[in-house]
Amino acid sequence: MATKIIEHQWKLNLPNAFLTDHSMSDGNQRDQTYDGPDKIFLQINAEGKEVYGPLTEDDIADGRPKPLDVVQWYEVDCTRSDLHTLICQLRGPVVNEKEEDRGAGTDTNHPGSPVVDGDVYPQFTYSSTIFPDDIYNWDTIRVANPGTAGPDDISIGVFTPREKLNGVDEDKTWEHVRKHRDSVLANSDGQIAEDMPDALKQQWKDYRQSLRDLPNKMIAAGVHPNFADLMFPVEPGFQDPPHQGDPDAETGQPWEPPSSM
Repeated sequence: MATKIIEHQWKLNLPNAFLTDHSMSDGNQRDQTYDGPDKIFLQINAEGKEVYGPLTEDDIADGRPKPLDVVQWYEVDCTRSDLHTLICQLRGPVVNEKEEDRGAGTDTNHPGSPVVDGDVYPQFTYSSTIFPDDIYNWDTIRVANPGTAGPDDISIGVFTPREKLNGVDEDKTWEHVRKHRDSVLANSDGQIAEDMPDALKQQWKDYRQSLRDLPNKMIAAGVHPNFADLMFPVEPGFQDPPHQGDPDAETGQPWEPPSSM
């Protein structure tokens, strides 16, 4: 039987406050549309964890052998519940052309990132539109009773705010922020040339001074290191790359922390 592609309306459960409180007690939701196979099969090992990647009905029908360390090709009915649709959205081969544009949201200032020294230190912002993979960690998918699991024996966890901010479930420290600051300062060494226009020369001097001042000013403003590390001043002449989004396709990646951790 050929894989059937469906369009299915569902509700995505959202956290109380993104990047602050990822519990779901407030009942926040938003409407979603799933476009993809009506069912997928997860390759589950004896520990209830997914290995190798998901399969479709066509994959199952082609006669491939089951890997020795896979105890169950676990069927996920993508319309059984919002949880099942979420799993399919994260793991199934969705129709990319019908996915939401990640650039469509508006920037939201995080409350942990206040104004510090005017506009010298940009506030940390995130998109107002939160996607499933911004919150739910597909690597935490677990199937109970592997080998004989039923249709509702599946679960998934959420990222903690620290995991999304820092890449790991740990807080940053001021030592980390200072090391990051020192690295950025070193990278800007030699940017001031003798024949540079005085106005531009002053911009670089001010930029480098703001880097030196950053830890103390953030501490004085009560900013946590997790956010101070995301509020570095913008170097002179820097411009954000233009958004190249296709309005009919998903663009970009889920929000990820910088690689300085």
